[in-house]
Amino acid sequence: MVTSEQRETLTNFHSALLNDVTDEMGIKDNVIPCTRLESLWSREPTVGTAHPAQRVEIGYEKEGDDDEDEGSEFFDYLEATDPGDFIVMAAPKDTEVGLWGELLSSIVQENGAEGALIDGPTRDSRLIEEHEFPVWAEGHSAIESFGRVAFQEYGVPVEVHDVTINPGDVVFADYESIVVIDPDDLEHVIDEAEDELETENKVRSDIRDGDSVYEVWDRYGTL
Repeated sequence: MVTSEQRETLTNFHSALLNDVTDEMGIKDNVIPCTRLESLWSREPTVGTAHPAQRVEIGYEKEGDDDEDEGSEFFDYLEATDPGDFIVMAAPKDTEVGLWGELLSSIVQENGAEGALIDGPTRDSRLIEEHEFPVWAEGHSAIESFGRVAFQEYGVPVEVHDVTINPGDVVFADYESIVVIDPDDLEHVIDEAEDELETENKVRSDIRDGDSVYEVWDRYGTL
């Protein structure tokens, strides 16, 4: 779980910086670019602990007790949201139904969730923004998900945009990308990012003071 101090420190960074740091640490396939998935409204960094779940394809009709069981498990997932969690909802590729909405956002927001990463469209997107709950998703859709996409399970590793997200992973999201960090690597990532941010600030200051590109490159080895 991300501590409040770690969360505060991480929000001083940006996804490009964290990508550079994790690249240098040899960590690969941990960044989801905001090309297909985008922030609904927020441009500020949001940080939380991954609370992943998996949705799967089904037919339009599903008979028997499974409907009740599926609904019950989905409700369990929502209620299992802890303060500081980051909702992660993986789903079948090219899903066109609304996988998430304003009422679901309200439920997990009341339980202390920091934000949500939804691998598909959202419903009620304007209302989600009005509640100021940060959500990253793929567009918008008014189509109801029940009966079209099933809830399979939660508390398991899931894959979003070719990035594996495990329960308890640290999720950092801003308007450019979503960065996933193993909690065992977090302190190292923060230390390296603080050093990198300090260097960036020095480079910016020297450029604005009139130093040439060559001088800045020779001094810091980065631009």
